[in-house]
Amino acid sequence: MAFPFDSFFIGPVEVKPALVLAPLHEITDLPFRRMIREIGGLGLTVSEMISAEALWRQARKAKEMMASEGERPFAMQLAGYIPEHLAECTRMCEEAGADLVDLNMGCPASNVTSGGAGSALLRDFRLAERCVQAMVKAVKIPVTVKMRVGWDAAQKERGEYQDFLRMFEACGVQAVTIHPRTRVQQYLGHSDWSLIARAVEMGLSFPIIGNGDVNRPEEAHQMVRETGCAGVMIGRGAMYNPFLFKQILDPDLEVSPDMRIDATLRFFRLTLEAGDERAALHKIKKIGAWFTKGLPGGAKFRHRLNERNDPEELIQDIEALRLEARHAHEE
Repeated sequence: MAFPFDSFFIGPVEVKPALVLAPLHEITDLPFRRMIREIGGLGLTVSEMISAEALWRQARKAKEMMASEGERPFAMQLAGYIPEHLAECTRMCEEAGADLVDLNMGCPASNVTSGGAGSALLRDFRLAERCVQAMVKAVKIPVTVKMRVGWDAAQKERGEYQDFLRMFEACGVQAVTIHPRTRVQQYLGHSDWSLIARAVEMGLSFPIIGNGDVNRPEEAHQMVRETGCAGVMIGRGAMYNPFLFKQILDPDLEVSPDMRIDATLRFFRLTLEAGDERAALHKIKKIGAWFTKGLPGGAKFRHRLNERNDPEELIQDIEALRLEARHAHEE
């Protein structure tokens, strides 16, 4: 069974297939996105969340997060709350080659919301409106929004997210991704897909992208069936299964231990090539642990992973894990 929707458009930008890799802080950097792109199944990648205030100050790390290598289409996501700064940073993203610029109105992290950014914008409708207007007016490329359905349960029950959607439409936003949890929920409980369906039923001029609790191929199909969303954005599910997007398009695809180990090795090498060795090792240890869950010998590998400080030893360990997985399969 093929994925229900082949593609959709965000303004003039075609997203084909209708699958999007979510922005994940300290995860979806260039090596991670490149590895997922190489595996296949993606229609759109998004940068890590970039602090507009840091980028406005020309902070080195914020500017590095804008990097891409010919990814098309590619969105850059900004988190901020000062309209003038967001406008300038949106222009910077356009000049850096972004096909889209996304405003983060969903991040629940306290270090983001305490300053007024992320999902905190859901508590100030007029400020959110000024932020969106400033971004849309600043560039020619499409501006999009990723949002939650409220700060807390009370705001969710009042359906205020629909007021935000109408405001986005009036301001010229060209796509919205909805994560149907509140900020208070963080990542607990279940995301209420019926709220995505209600947004689709509003008949807005832009596409609605669904997000939340898609960790298996069948769940992406289910989300589209239940909500009618134009596309599906996946973040955390891809951390544990980098083949998820490809499996959504081809549910018969069986991912072997060799395939998982090849993907892990590829990610290791891309990460080592991209930056300083110490930072690369930190990221490899974190993401390598996720990628190898469930593999025969994986627990022993993850224990060794934490002890290693030499990249070549890490490579040898993952090759040893390959042999162990093959041996277990033969038995």
